[in-house]
Amino acid sequence: MLLLHGGGRTRGDWDVFAGLLSESGFRPVTMDLRGHGESGEAPWSWKEALADVAAVVDEVGLRRPVIVGHSLGGMVAALWAGEHPECPLAVNLDGHGNPTRPGQFFGLDEAAAARACQEMTSFLGEMGQGLSESFLQVMREIDALDLFSAYRAARCPLLVVSGDGTAFAGMFPEHLASAWEAYCAWLHHALKAAVRESPSVREASLSTGHDPHLEDPEALLRLLVGHLSRHNQAEWSG
Repeated sequence: MLLLHGGGRTRGDWDVFAGLLSESGFRPVTMDLRGHGESGEAPWSWKEALADVAAVVDEVGLRRPVIVGHSLGGMVAALWAGEHPECPLAVNLDGHGNPTRPGQFFGLDEAAAARACQEMTSFLGEMGQGLSESFLQVMREIDALDLFSAYRAARCPLLVVSGDGTAFAGMFPEHLASAWEAYCAWLHHALKAAVRESPSVREASLSTGHDPHLEDPEALLRLLVGHLSRHNQAEWSG
């Protein structure tokens, strides 16, 4: 099982969860994504990030590994699912990105959605001030990614796991709290639609915030083992 960390994090994020995997009979492998940890600075692109993952898979001698990614790493895992039909399971842990267009604010009328998008984009831009240019490049790539198209393009089982999005509400000023809630509602409905439209996609939720592998690693392990068991049973039946 290859574990991919989130943006601004390192492979050390997985230490506790990797220990649980080892105790359960899995072989966990972690890596630092490009521009993170010990991987050194490198321009970010999804294509190159996927090539890095493939290089680690080959170098370590993994055969059909499960790919589990958190946040940024979860988006990489989702893209991996579109290129590797042999993968037994790809998992995106709460890697949903940020709202980038008015249509992502569920339940708001056109004018309110446009205003919410503008204000949210402005606030997130202010939060990004002071970040390194390399990290800002990662954020621009995230904003440009059509993640739900990637879900629908999955060629292997893909599990999208969401934490409790309202856990983020406290980071926004009061006037943006309802906008964030509308975005979380949109994510919920969009995921349900992706599951209906693609036989490869499944979604699940955990009662954690953004970091299920850190907040409740045991629950995450149970979730992943359950999905792998169901997939193996279905493959055997087929």
